[in-house]
Amino acid sequence: MKIEIHVNCIECDGYGFVADRHPNDPSCQMVCCSECDGIGSKDYVDDYDSIVDAKEDWPDAVSFTYI
Repeated sequence: MKIEIHVNCIECDGYGFVADRHPNDPSCQMVCCSECDGIGSKDYVDDYDSIVDAKEDWPDAVSFTYI
């Protein structure tokens, strides 16, 4: 069955924004994360027999949803 896997974005650590240059730079600005489009998470869909099987492949996932 298909399961949707929700994981925090690796690029922005789930915050949805990143610094456009070094954070100590006085002209640094926080911009929308280009990896997750500012959502802070990414979703993947894959076939698994159960959520337990999905958790084995995605141990850092935030949540799982049957679809």
